[in-house]
Amino acid sequence: MWLTIISWIAVFLLSISYWFQIWKIHVHKEVRDISLVYHILLSIGFGVLIVTAYYENSLIFTVKQISTFIPVTIIIFQILFHKKDRWH
Repeated sequence: MWLTIISWIAVFLLSISYWFQIWKIHVHKEVRDISLVYHILLSIGFGVLIVTAYYENSLIFTVKQISTFIPVTIIIFQILFHKKDRWH
């Protein structure tokens, strides 16, 4: 029971950390120190693991992979959109 609760809290914390990055980029429009390649590789990895977790019928890992895949993909688009912006 406790392991399940702690695991769901961990999923939330992992996801929210990416959403904070999205907010920081949104506010500051600064992406020059953020690696596009790194985030593309993360997105591909999370995408593959979504399928794996789904086929293994693991709800918590499917949710975890989706909840990290989505914000990482948003970060990729933010990097592409703001790469020519000037830092404030």
